[in-house]
Amino acid sequence: MKILAIGAHPDDIELGCGGLLLKAARQGHDVHMYSLTRGAVGGDPKQRTSELMKSAKFIGAKNLWIDNFEDTKLAVSSDLISHIEFFITKVDPELIITHSHNDVHHDHRAVSLSTVEAGRFVSNILSYEIPLTKNFVPQVFFDITDVIDDKVELIKKFWSQQSKLYLQTNGIKGLAEYRALQSRLNSTVNYVEAFEVLKLCLDKEFKLLKVPHVRQEEREVSDLNEILEFV
Repeated sequence: MKILAIGAHPDDIELGCGGLLLKAARQGHDVHMYSLTRGAVGGDPKQRTSELMKSAKFIGAKNLWIDNFEDTKLAVSSDLISHIEFFITKVDPELIITHSHNDVHHDHRAVSLSTVEAGRFVSNILSYEIPLTKNFVPQVFFDITDVIDDKVELIKKFWSQQSKLYLQTNGIKGLAEYRALQSRLNSTVNYVEAFEVLKLCLDKEFKLLKVPHVRQEEREVSDLNEILEFV
């Protein structure tokens, strides 16, 4: 399976679905990551970019792309949608994971809403939560019990952000433990990442459906020369 995880800032993806991505990569699935900003409002963008690259390597991601949109200035627009669509077309994923529509941060909401439009031909889109997300209504629960310590280690890659309470180990483990309790599987599952369903399609074998479609000609997207890529 090809998975594309999209986040507004460095550390969003890792907080929201780092456990799932760690397990997916280790099981041989193709993990791709795309961050819209370099997190300049929260710290030195060069440092945060470096931390993001280290985290992607720790996950085992096949690709990481870091765009150059301005932190805290994201809004639903044709430009934002076009950039996201460019990478969706590039990856052609079976599954996209991004922010929640109801996230408290406007950058996160803008990315979530834009992803749904940009990914209109993608069959499966889920949204993740981070410890600060409010009004989150989970429908999918994914067991990360066997990688919870690795997820904590993953978040520690963002050492420039360690003063933020929601990146502390107790916040990461506490949310995952709470979602395990909600899943009613907590007799055998200790830690869970939860997701909202934005779009979900199943095939006749009850596997995630990938709908074939004619790939649109890749558009020229401005500022692509500002994007870093590592393989």
